[in-house]
Amino acid sequence: ATLAACMDFGPLDEEPFGFSQGGVFITCEGNFGSDNASLSFYRTDAEEVENEVFSRANGMRLGDVAQSMALHRGRGYVVVNNSGVVYVIDPASCTVTGLIEGVVSPRYIHFPNDTTAYITDLYDPRITVVDTRSNRIRGRIAMNGHKSTEQMAQWGDELFVNCWSYSNKILVIDSEQDKVVHEIELRSIQPNSLVVDRNGKLWALTDGGYAGSEYGQTEPCLYRIDAATWRVEQEFVFEKEEYPSELCINGAGDVLYFINDGICKMSVTAAHAPVRPLIPNERRHQIYGLAVDPTSGEIYVGDAIDFEQPGVVYRYRDTGQSAELVDSFGVGMLPSAFAFK
Repeated sequence: ATLAACMDFGPLDEEPFGFSQGGVFITCEGNFGSDNASLSFYRTDAEEVENEVFSRANGMRLGDVAQSMALHRGRGYVVVNNSGVVYVIDPASCTVTGLIEGVVSPRYIHFPNDTTAYITDLYDPRITVVDTRSNRIRGRIAMNGHKSTEQMAQWGDELFVNCWSYSNKILVIDSEQDKVVHEIELRSIQPNSLVVDRNGKLWALTDGGYAGSEYGQTEPCLYRIDAATWRVEQEFVFEKEEYPSELCINGAGDVLYFINDGICKMSVTAAHAPVRPLIPNERRHQIYGLAVDPTSGEIYVGDAIDFEQPGVVYRYRDTGQSAELVDSFGVGMLPSAFAFK
């Protein structure tokens, strides 16, 4: 794979891009308060990476902490947390075509239907509702006392949202009414990620807090919840010293992946949690991001290294009981999230 050279910051010339083929965008958070977030694009077929594509296409920096990105109806949405903005970009040229402002500390964006976006927030106790035709805010959904919201997963018209910080709740939102209609309470605290599988089961991963936390500490758990009845069906318990995160699901919706030191894999029909990782963390990487290509099933792992230098992304092919490294490439600081084109 090729590594694009590092860039000097300052007033930037705008470069034309034409990413018509398939690939993956990588949002690199950057360091908090350092204004060094960046966006990379990796061409899967050519095994080539272009770094700093946002700043190179637009002649300006992306901002402070690029949290996540989503693609919807031919547009890319880059959520920049500490800058309080969501950039709408053309995924081919990476040029900005719109801006969503008026959000405090946006985390994730989800599209319950073709004309609506929901944006979760770290410091605003509401979800922001945006009209995607105009990029204007058309409402807020009160979170009933919960201070922050994180990831979103949908089943039918119902949207599930995890309240991570000092909480043990998953909220259920009726997307036709734009309101919270239920709270699912978990025994373990701090759900950090969630997905819905092909069978209509919601899976939620909790980190259990940490020793000495004023909110307490529980064992981390993986939960299977029936999306239709909101009933917790199964609880997979980890050791207190473990810190599972970044729950993902493959395109077919039948295999889960998550970070737990290494990368773990689990069928949605499994009777117990995996005993050993699919990809062991032998080199003691700072695994920071994880995603699965919905088409190829390949696994992308973001390595923050030491949080002080540009990171690396590893691309693996799942071969069943283990995984084979296909490629690795250098990206920006703290590669944490992926969006497949």
